[in-house]
Amino acid sequence: MTTELDWEQTLFTFIMHAGNARSKAKEAAEHAEAGEWEAAEACMTEANEEQLKAHEVNANIIRMEAGGQAVPFSVLLMHAMDLLLLAWSELDYTQQYITLCKRVRALETELAEWKNQASKK
Repeated sequence: MTTELDWEQTLFTFIMHAGNARSKAKEAAEHAEAGEWEAAEACMTEANEEQLKAHEVNANIIRMEAGGQAVPFSVLLMHAMDLLLLAWSELDYTQQYITLCKRVRALETELAEWKNQASKK
């Protein structure tokens, strides 16, 4: 019974870290959209830390199977793996989105300066 409870705890830890990584990436995107660059980068740092923790659990599960231990299949395991893959995708796209938001903000600033100069002529 303890082994089953340990396994469930492992899976819930996996799910928690993968879900936290995804949530922090989404939060980073919201900060980027608002032009809050430092907050966006801080959230991305937290998201990366969380995905690393989830990845460590995932790697341990893979090592278990590679070492000959039976890894019980469950919906929780599939959910955890799905969340980790989504988190990785979210992290990649959010980093690109932050870069894009910075470029758009710079272009908007430049355009405003041009309009300001043109109105003075």
